[in-house]
Amino acid sequence: MTSIPHEGGIIENALRMEHKDVGGNLILCYEAGMLELPENWSRLQKLLIQFDEPTSRLYHVNILSSLLLVIVVMWLVGRKQKHSFSFLLRRWVLRKRYWWNHSSKQDYWIYFFNAVLKSFLLVPLFEGSFQVSQIVIRFLVRFNHGDLLNIPSSDAKIILFTFAVFVWDDFLRFFNHWLMHKIPVLWEFHKLHHSARVLTPITLYRAHPVESFFAVLRNSLSLGVALGVFIFIFGSSFSLWTLMGINGFGFLFNLVGANLRHSQIPLGFGAVERILISPIQHQVHHSKDPRHYDKNFGVSLAIWDGLFGSLVFSKDVSKLSYGLTERFRISLWSHYKAPLQSLIERISLQVRLLLSRND
Repeated sequence: MTSIPHEGGIIENALRMEHKDVGGNLILCYEAGMLELPENWSRLQKLLIQFDEPTSRLYHVNILSSLLLVIVVMWLVGRKQKHSFSFLLRRWVLRKRYWWNHSSKQDYWIYFFNAVLKSFLLVPLFEGSFQVSQIVIRFLVRFNHGDLLNIPSSDAKIILFTFAVFVWDDFLRFFNHWLMHKIPVLWEFHKLHHSARVLTPITLYRAHPVESFFAVLRNSLSLGVALGVFIFIFGSSFSLWTLMGINGFGFLFNLVGANLRHSQIPLGFGAVERILISPIQHQVHHSKDPRHYDKNFGVSLAIWDGLFGSLVFSKDVSKLSYGLTERFRISLWSHYKAPLQSLIERISLQVRLLLSRND
């Protein structure tokens, strides 16, 4: 039992959080009991082999849905451009150079390294969501004489709140991504992701460890606030609308081509792109064409890019090429080392400037 002191008494919440950090999605499940963390080796196994993890874009259901969408796109493009299905299949899916090149091989190494890092070094950070939720509950109960509201839940309320959680989390993902581009120090770390010359579904995991650290903090804030609010409103016995154990809206988004965001499959959503980010729109985000810099930061929803003036539609682009216009660091070690060197140089410069002012 976790006791939460506050004005007017003590709220005892029977909560247990099971942390699952797979494919960039931190999922918390609250049940009766105490906080438990999976063993490090078990976590590593889940991070390396994600085909049975519903929280991952590499979950086998998501892969199958992506393959179905690829078939549909190949059929439509084949009809429009007079290409045979087999030609597009060899060009987009079965080409060895697509899956085995310098860029993709780096993706595989980073995928492995980050799985090890998350399993053995970032585990203590996973408790952040629990701590944030407790802070939120302590704050909110002050406005209700020290008690939870305990409003009876209903299917409609559960679905509405689940959608609100999805929107809240998506905004934080957008804003975190926006900051990674707009703050020079953070961009140095995010460059690793944009250095990919070829986009494959594994490119999703192409992230500097420092960026992974910020992603964990963002997840802790997102889920901690959402679950704290949920507990305050509905009490300690609650549930979200889930599919395969995760937010239902997030699961549906993964089904409609999330894996194709990092690919060469030209799947657009037409008019729906004002609401949802299509795979082509994210491919535009990776384009090295200066006209596409700092565009389409969104993960699921396009409304944030619309509000920030960074939305570009797939109909406005043609052939894309990826990577950075500069001749970016080639070795994987340099990818990791250079941002840290840049950070140290910036700090040293600021220290020297500060000391010179004091002289």
